[in-house]
Parts: sequence; C-alpha cells; structure tokens
Amino acid sequence: MSDDMGYSDIGCYGGEIDTPNLDSLAKSGLRYTQFYNTGRCCPTRASLLTGLYAHQAGIGQMTNDAGRPGYKGDLGRDVMTMAEVLKTAGYSTYMAGKWHVTK
Repeated sequence: MSDDMGYSDIGCYGGEIDTPNLDSLAKSGLRYTQFYNTGRCCPTRASLLTGLYAHQAGIGQMTNDAGRPGYKGDLGRDVMTMAEVLKTAGYSTYMAGKWHVTK
C-alpha cells in the first residue's frame, strides 16, 4: 500500500513514472481494478488487510472509538486479516511499517 498515490501513477495503469518492477508484477500476476480508497490511511489499510469495507472491519474513521458500529477504531473480533487466513494454509507472514488498525 502506498499513501498519496493515484490510480494512474504506476506504469501498468498508464502512469508517466517508470515502474518496471511493479509493471512486471502486474503483467505476470494480479492487477486490482476495483479498490475503494477511503481517503484516510487507517480505513484504507483495514480494507486492504481484510478484504472488507472499512466499516465492516471496524475502522470507519481512524483508531479512536467513536461509539458507533463501524467506528470502533479496532478490527472486530470476527475479522480476519489476510495474514491470518494465509497462516491456516501454512504460510508465514511478516509486517513492516505502520499498523494503525488496532489499538
């Protein structure tokens, strides 16, 4: 995930910036064509990590609890991240950088 990056900034989507490694991944792998950016880092990150809409994951805004469903500021107990799903298939996963989806 990259902050402040537009859809067409990557070469494979018509960008003016040379991105050969990302272009290579897109050519031989997956290209997301429908992802909803929520305009804030925490909800976008929650969606990317869980495959759910940010409100379904519990991060409708940031990591503060607004006292309303979808705005708990923490991943719900019934929400699994992609890493947790991959672990059930025997994969090991690692995280580096900001987390900002739980307290």
